[in-house]
Amino acid sequence: MPIKPKPFTFVCDECGWKKIVAPRSDALGPGDWFARCPKCGSEALSHRSADVFDRTVAEWLARLRRF
Repeated sequence: MPIKPKPFTFVCDECGWKKIVAPRSDALGPGDWFARCPKCGSEALSHRSADVFDRTVAEWLARLRRF
């Protein structure tokens, strides 16, 4: 059975760019995954589980985009 991933955060180790991602389903779409930083182009990205505040904000923004 498909399982929707929990929100996670990408952080660029070079420039500090940060993006919180809350996928709508188990199939990741455009903007749900990054191989390099869109700001500086570095491949030194780390990703981690979003903390409670970031997760809440990302989920609310995802809901607002549906309208």
